[in-house]
Amino acid sequence: MMKKVVVLASMATVAAVLVAGVAGFGANNTPAVYASRLAGIQGAGGSGIQIQNLDASQDAQIVADFYNQKGSAAVTINRPNVAAGSAANIYLPTETSLTNGAYAAIISADRQIAAIARTDWSTSGGAAIYSNVIPGNEISVPLAAKGYSGQTTLASIQNTDTGQQATVTVEFFKAGSATALVSTQKNIGPGTSVTVDLGKDAAFSSVPAGTLGALVVKSATIPVGVQAFMDIENITKAVYAYEGVPAEQAAATLYAPLFRNDFYGTSGISVVNPGTSPVQVTVTYVASAGIPGLGCTGQTVHGGKAFTIDAKSSAVFYQGNIAALPTGASGLAPKCVGAAKIEATGGNILAIVNDADLGKTANSPGAGTSAAYNAFSAAAGAKKVALPLFRNKHTNLDLSTGIQAMNIGDAPANVSIEFKNSSGQLISVTGTSQTVAPLASGNWFPPLIAGMPTNVYGSASITSDQPVVVIVNDASGNGKVDAAIYSGIKAD
Repeated sequence: MMKKVVVLASMATVAAVLVAGVAGFGANNTPAVYASRLAGIQGAGGSGIQIQNLDASQDAQIVADFYNQKGSAAVTINRPNVAAGSAANIYLPTETSLTNGAYAAIISADRQIAAIARTDWSTSGGAAIYSNVIPGNEISVPLAAKGYSGQTTLASIQNTDTGQQATVTVEFFKAGSATALVSTQKNIGPGTSVTVDLGKDAAFSSVPAGTLGALVVKSATIPVGVQAFMDIENITKAVYAYEGVPAEQAAATLYAPLFRNDFYGTSGISVVNPGTSPVQVTVTYVASAGIPGLGCTGQTVHGGKAFTIDAKSSAVFYQGNIAALPTGASGLAPKCVGAAKIEATGGNILAIVNDADLGKTANSPGAGTSAAYNAFSAAAGAKKVALPLFRNKHTNLDLSTGIQAMNIGDAPANVSIEFKNSSGQLISVTGTSQTVAPLASGNWFPPLIAGMPTNVYGSASITSDQPVVVIVNDASGNGKVDAAIYSGIKAD
């Protein structure tokens, strides 16, 4: 039986695109990747889709059907005989059968698959990778803004049904308010998507610049997937992406595999309360071990206390130390890196982690980069995690992937990683196994792995005897392009 993945992408002359990742895989699940198109970020965008065969022993036959957002018959692209555990790539600007435009794609295979996509904007140097979009009938986008500190949200909404039109309602809630500031409807053609640009869409013209809040997308009958981009307008190449999450995926405890304070950037965690009652939120930081020169050890509670987040409202826990923020200073020393546990009492929450290096400091170069990922619930933890893309000093952009795995189990985790190159061949390296304490994180950085060839890319997989959650940070060693983060994909 063919297993399907739904993806969205665009050709290089489109202003921007968006591609979402995959839902988790279980023994009885059908793999699915959902994605959609974005517009409004500087310059033309081009996307590459990386599709990983999760089967341990059999080749996968991959078929991708692309649907132009303007409407047309599907264009089919094949990737046959993709080796077990390896990945195939579809780079849209080089596919001659696709005319310039924005596309939704349905990717099918006879084996379980995982997929991510990376979009680059050649004019600005912006970049983003997307993954882990889960479709549903009510989707929350935990962070949305219009001109807030130069940041504006673009949210793409995909109709996952290829046979009929979907009608969705899009609501924008200002932080601190349980009443929608804007409610508008969008019609979405079969299999394709629409993009809601809070800075340009007429439906949001009444929203004042400087407004911060959240979006809710509702579809009465057809499940939809939502992917959001935040364009930082006053930083040339900085853009970050994160996924909308079905309301039922909110949880009382969330996990963030990577935070940092003034160590090649500083992160911030935006926590949203999608419920109807206030919640008390505590953020606990667990410093990484085994990375030389870090400025912290042990555990730190943000501000030393819990903070109240009202219904339909949000709060930002910044890992730097700015006392004037509503949540105050983090209490973390400079050069502190690790993982975070986010806990709520009184209800469930969602969270986005933004990892940025926007200004030069003593420990951060000020590369003008920004990336983001969704915090994970315990249900997203896995003992096998698929990573469709890794690389080591790849291309003249010097792109390498930092891989951060957080142990969310109750006992130390024995975690190992395996790398395959773009031809599906196993790469023999040392230092692939680590023991990671509960709530701590282990890290693999290919430039520091003995035996790893340079200018290589491919796929990887992580196995563990405790549940882990994983993020992959794809960053340029020479600073020529933006950083991009994607979430590892549950594969057990």
